[in-house]
Amino acid sequence: MRLDKKREAALMKRQGAARKTVIQTIWLVISAVIAYFLCTLVIFSPENGLLTYNQVYRLLGIPPAVPQWAILGAFILLIVIVMQFFLLLGFAFSSSEGRRRPGIPSLHSRNKDPLDNRFD
Repeated sequence: MRLDKKREAALMKRQGAARKTVIQTIWLVISAVIAYFLCTLVIFSPENGLLTYNQVYRLLGIPPAVPQWAILGAFILLIVIVMQFFLLLGFAFSSSEGRRRPGIPSLHSRNKDPLDNRFD
């Protein structure tokens, strides 16, 4: 009986995890696509780009054996990390789950005790 209650409590905690994973994966793909277009059209644009690959090689001291696609991938990864950081800040400031302070004592627990027999 207690094992069943523990298993049900674990299932309730995991409920919605697949949806969150799918949404996070979609957001990462969207972020990567936005970062790719930002890098190719703004940063490394041949006409009016902010940087050239030669400047990146010189400024960062990267050997010329490193291909340009690796530098582009590093810039894309950096932009995606920054976008994820701002998403985390937005979650922390806007959602009630993000504003909740951990460790504040209360009479009501967010997690039901699976071994509590008072309500059976």
